[in-house]
Amino acid sequence: MKILALNTAEKSCSLALADNGRLVCESFCNLPVTHSITLMDMVNHLLTGMAGLTIDDMDGFVVAMGPGSFTGLRIGISVVKGLAFATSKPCAGVSSLDGIAWQFVSASRPVCAMMDAKRGEVYCAVYRFKNGKLVEKSREAALSPELSADCAGENAVFAGSGAQVHRQAIMNRLGAGADPVFVPDFQNHVKPAALAEVVFADPCLLMQDPGRIMPVYLRRSDAEITHEKTGS
Repeated sequence: MKILALNTAEKSCSLALADNGRLVCESFCNLPVTHSITLMDMVNHLLTGMAGLTIDDMDGFVVAMGPGSFTGLRIGISVVKGLAFATSKPCAGVSSLDGIAWQFVSASRPVCAMMDAKRGEVYCAVYRFKNGKLVEKSREAALSPELSADCAGENAVFAGSGAQVHRQAIMNRLGAGADPVFVPDFQNHVKPAALAEVVFADPCLLMQDPGRIMPVYLRRSDAEITHEKTGS
């Protein structure tokens, strides 16, 4: 089963083509332009230029459905819905936090996936894996990094942009006796190949109705909050 997976939940834009759990090729772009400008060119280059395939060769499509950038999520989800409608192929929306945490399926420690949510908060969830399989996942939430650290515990693996930005605050919260692991920068992004792996682990996630995939925000946008305060 060939899956094209997209991540537009962050400032960076990334794609991966995976075939039954095997990564075929991937593409990553971190430019100061909107994803709507780069995404379709990246899709065409990945499939035609790198893999020698077409959209019709895909068996399904996967997209990060949030949390993350409000505008970015809408762009990625719209593209995947369009591809699914055009090809009559199934698609799936997978949590952006899963796209971080599933890089660490072999971890014996809890994995705290954290995305920087700005305003002193992170989007986070705590995962527990055993023998390469997910056995527990906490509720996704927008929290302070300190509360996220409390949820994860003193020996967790901390990964994602939130862990990167708030590393010192997490260390201070856990205290001197803690033994956390902070992953290197290249593992702090939502990985499309990890999004695809979630679907390979549970193919039932692939939906025949693309219209059912909706963005997950966890909190209101800054624009909504400003509008409420100003009344304009």
